[in-house]
Amino acid sequence: MDSHVGRKAEFTRDLAARLDGTDPGVLADRTGLLEATVRTMLAGDGELMSWEVVSACLAAAGADGVEVGGLRGRWAAAEDALWEEWGEELRAAFERNGHGKPSKAVEAYREKVPWRQLTERYPVTFKPWTEPAFAADRRLPDPSTAGDIRDFYALLAKLREWAGAPRQTEIEKRSWGTLPDATISAMLQKDRWRSTSDRERARIGHFARACGLPAAEVARWDEAYERLRHVPPTDDLARARAEATELRRRLAAAQAEANELRERLSETERPGEHPAGAEEPRERPAEAHELREHPAEAGELRGRPAEADGLRERPAGAEALSEPPAAGGRRDAEREPGPETEGRPRPRWSSRRRRTLSAAAAVLVFGAGAGAGRLAGDGTSAAERPECFSGTLHLVGSTAFERTADILRRGYEARCRDARIEVSAIGSNEGVRALTADNAASTIAMHDGYLESDSDEIRLRGFRGYPVALVAFAVIANKDTGVTGLSLRDLRSIYAPDGPTSWKSIKGGGDLPIRLVSRTEGSGTRGIFEEHVLRGPEPDLSSSDCRRKDDLRASMHVIRCERSTQGQVLDTVDTVPGTIGYAEVHVASDARRYPNVRMLALDGRMPTASPTMDRYPFVAPEIFYTDGPPPNGSSAAAFLTFLTGDDARRLLRQAGAPVCVGPGSLISAPCQLTSSPA
Repeated sequence: MDSHVGRKAEFTRDLAARLDGTDPGVLADRTGLLEATVRTMLAGDGELMSWEVVSACLAAAGADGVEVGGLRGRWAAAEDALWEEWGEELRAAFERNGHGKPSKAVEAYREKVPWRQLTERYPVTFKPWTEPAFAADRRLPDPSTAGDIRDFYALLAKLREWAGAPRQTEIEKRSWGTLPDATISAMLQKDRWRSTSDRERARIGHFARACGLPAAEVARWDEAYERLRHVPPTDDLARARAEATELRRRLAAAQAEANELRERLSETERPGEHPAGAEEPRERPAEAHELREHPAEAGELRGRPAEADGLRERPAGAEALSEPPAAGGRRDAEREPGPETEGRPRPRWSSRRRRTLSAAAAVLVFGAGAGAGRLAGDGTSAAERPECFSGTLHLVGSTAFERTADILRRGYEARCRDARIEVSAIGSNEGVRALTADNAASTIAMHDGYLESDSDEIRLRGFRGYPVALVAFAVIANKDTGVTGLSLRDLRSIYAPDGPTSWKSIKGGGDLPIRLVSRTEGSGTRGIFEEHVLRGPEPDLSSSDCRRKDDLRASMHVIRCERSTQGQVLDTVDTVPGTIGYAEVHVASDARRYPNVRMLALDGRMPTASPTMDRYPFVAPEIFYTDGPPPNGSSAAAFLTFLTGDDARRLLRQAGAPVCVGPGSLISAPCQLTSSPA
């Protein structure tokens, strides 16, 4: 009875006795598990079910604390017996795989000893999972209910709650080191989603396993991920369109009421035309005042075809909104000074009202295809291009280009008073993933360098890239390293799998360990660094705090950590001894903010504020991507048109960014290249 088979049979028999009389289908319905999972557990077939699954079924059947405690002891005995049979062989497998990733050992032994966590790599030590505290009425989330990839990752967070909300470090240990803490954090980050790939699908499986799901349940999450991996999330623009539809309905109703009010108002303002014996109409002064104050809400926005033509002819849509033309080319009588308004200031709209109606009009004009705007030559002069829009444009993506994008934002908003631009520096690849067909009119993705020509975005979705300016990056290091420059050969050796681990090995270096500070996976800056400078991938992640190796990664060759943004990389290099990393030149050269950061020369060449391809090997064009050609009259089209003009070129030169598009919409040669000579 001490064998794993005997212990498992004893546990299964006691569990089936406690659940006797409860239909497996009912248990499945109450817990959210598959009925096949429940039947397999009761039959004792296949793998030993996790305590997460067992306890969910016991709670659904109404078991009391004493019964649950007794069954927990017998379950633990079965798991211990399983470990005794396979533990030594598993330890030996991890020892043999000590200098690589543990994925192969995980795949070979995960199902044989499923409910253990790796707590130390050297010496190899496994311990039982921490017994979690569960809510009595918890229900397993169903991945098939996710509508897009962001919904799917939100359900992953709920899966973690179902498993008793284990800490991220606990999940890392449960996955035997295949899911680093930083990866789990990115997977569970609110309102964010990661790159879709076969590698990410394997991570989903490891995560589901670490939450206690058996193979059949893990397959559900794998299938849901595969179904949704190319389904981007909806955005605010889709909701805005729905709100605009409701606004149009309300405007039509308001127009009918306004016509009636206008007739009554005209009768009161024509003396001598009132019916005999009728009193002056005083019963609705508030309505007349409201009509004077806000004629647009009374239906004037979409009243006549002539007004729509006026909107199309005006590049500045806010003017067409603030003073809608009446039939015959005159403004409404209510807007002209008359006897009743003589000596009174003309009414002004609040900024909030103007923004609301401007956004609604932008949606209507977008639907009508008003205006035109293209980046490359379309046969029109700069004066004829609609360079201003009314509403909000979102620039999302590169953290390296954030500073320059903010300069463009301020210059554009000063030029186009009714336009608002929001710059969200969330990383190049995250910006590309945020760009969808639904928000194509109001969103531009900022990406460091060109996307691959065979990428899904280019090949399947038809993304269009518009080069804007060259961006210069610098290799940086903490001053206490003692180095002022590196050869490309030395730099590549530092990042090699078997390279030096101390700065003493580098000419001029001090007696400090080498600590690599990198950007996270999906960063455009990291991609350029790997492709243009290293000509290969960076080493594996080994540290969370950038000071020492994590216990689970003690065998890794060098200390290497990752940071989500450029600012975090600079902060780390500035404060942690022996660190080396990379960042955009202008930000990295801020000695007041980062006094301990030094930009390194590469092969004797220093990064400059005006990079050229033959001076420093770490430069790339900043590409603005749209989902297909931006719709005519949209904020994206207007802004891209602005970027071809003299004002935009002046702002880019002010930011120290060499312009990619010159007069005549000609793209400079460096911006046409996708790789940099070393």
